[in-house]
Amino acid sequence: MAETGHTGELLDDADGGAVEVSPPEGAERRLGPGDRVTFGRGPDVDVPFGAGDRWMSRRVGEIAVEPGGVRILNLSRKHVLLVRTGNLADPGSGEHPEPVRLRPRVPGEPAEACLLAAGSALIGSAVMLQERRGVLVRVPAAPAAEPFTHAPGGGSRSSTVARITLRPDTRGFMVALLLCEPWLRDPSRRSPLPSYPEIGAGALRVARAAHLLAAIERDPDRRDLLTGKIRDHLKALHRKLVSRRLLPDGKPAGAAAIAAALIHFDIIGRRHLALFEDDHWLEVQAYAWRRCM
Repeated sequence: MAETGHTGELLDDADGGAVEVSPPEGAERRLGPGDRVTFGRGPDVDVPFGAGDRWMSRRVGEIAVEPGGVRILNLSRKHVLLVRTGNLADPGSGEHPEPVRLRPRVPGEPAEACLLAAGSALIGSAVMLQERRGVLVRVPAAPAAEPFTHAPGGGSRSSTVARITLRPDTRGFMVALLLCEPWLRDPSRRSPLPSYPEIGAGALRVARAAHLLAAIERDPDRRDLLTGKIRDHLKALHRKLVSRRLLPDGKPAGAAAIAAALIHFDIIGRRHLALFEDDHWLEVQAYAWRRCM
């Protein structure tokens, strides 16, 4: 039986090749190729939420069965839609990644979407996921299928949500963190991002390398050398994001696009700001930056 509320058993695979869609309350639906359903708290959707789910829009999203799996779209202009995969039967097990955030739809732009190619996903608001009251979708496994993909902006080209590992003890991590820091502290993203020279000076300042900071301020050649290293680190980050298909290939991406991807895919997050107060991490970074200069 599919889970239809707070209780019920979560199955690992859909039966008979059909996609199963289970609302928080009510009957399960089975979808075939080409089928699509809308969901939300309004009376005119295919998969309704309970009347008390006021933290969701009346028509918040759509589930569409495509050849590659199930596409989940956020149709709301007000609410973020979260999609959680992994061990849904035991959310505290640590066997699932952080939910993917589908941002509210911007007028004139396509809906942000993700693709579930196999397995299960729970869809809803943060409160709904905490209470396990989201819409449950189960997709039968397909040969050689990527389990979960995400396409920022809802474009047709999906991006594999593969975790990019940035080792905190590397200079590249420091560069990524300093680039993203203004937007981590200001989620409205009104704060300007630092320039390459500002990131370089900031890295030496954070790493407590005062003598190196004084040296680059006196010597334009050393300052240019440091700026070049920052540029190289950001180019490497860009290549890594493109290789995981988290940024589009074929066109250059500025610092804002790199920062947006790093934050959106939770590669760099607010939790990393605590490193600025971590003496061990600062010592490791100071050694790394002294060696490069």
